[in-house]
Amino acid sequence: MKKEIKNILLTITILTIILLLWELLITHFNIPKRIAPKPSDLANFLNKEFFVSHSTKYQTILSKSLYSLRDALIGFTLALIIGSGLGILLSQNKIIYSLLFPFLFLTQLIPIPALAPVLAAILGYGYSTKILIIVLFTIFPVAMAVRNTILNIPENYKQLLHTYTQKNITVFKYLILPSLVPPLLSIMKIICSASIVATIITELPLSVKGGIGKDIYNSFNNQIIARVWVSVILISLISLIFFNLLSYLEKYINTKYKYGKF
Repeated sequence: MKKEIKNILLTITILTIILLLWELLITHFNIPKRIAPKPSDLANFLNKEFFVSHSTKYQTILSKSLYSLRDALIGFTLALIIGSGLGILLSQNKIIYSLLFPFLFLTQLIPIPALAPVLAAILGYGYSTKILIIVLFTIFPVAMAVRNTILNIPENYKQLLHTYTQKNITVFKYLILPSLVPPLLSIMKIICSASIVATIITELPLSVKGGIGKDIYNSFNNQIIARVWVSVILISLISLIFFNLLSYLEKYINTKYKYGKF
């Protein structure tokens, strides 16, 4: 407990020193707000954004960030489900692997800013296109992690289980599924931040409203730089919390249940 308190106090101290230096350096060198605002400018913006009354229709950057987080979670969940299914399929059939792998790999080669307008022109500029792009951006590592895990299961484990039953569904339930838990938990930590990045970038060419990505873009064009900085910091904190929650989940499950320890 004392160690945790010391770490918290150390973090607060370091952040305070950074903010003070930031304020002093910008003031000393007279750096324009359009390049880098001072912490006091950000504090003033936060006061206006969250504590000064607005109309009921006004959306704060927090509500827009949570809107984008919701879309990221949907894409994240779909990528896990579809990617796991594809990974299992790719591990069972070499012909299907040869046919599907180039298309899966292509999703990683093409940058999102280049892929989004193309898909939008074909499928439309709506919400479903946004979710599809998030899934395409995050599905490859899931599928490959699942496939490689299944292929690397020791053969003697399969043979031992087959001495008790010849049913493939039983082997799948008691051997393959438990072995997938550790790699999926690890890959979730990778694609959690990737899904948030994807949802922010895909908002720019699409007509989807309410997300933080388009708000950052519009704020930058309108030279509301304090809003841009606060938005980036806020979505970064949300991404960090998301990552830490998954890290705690991974540690808890692997420690308690010891899945897939060959």
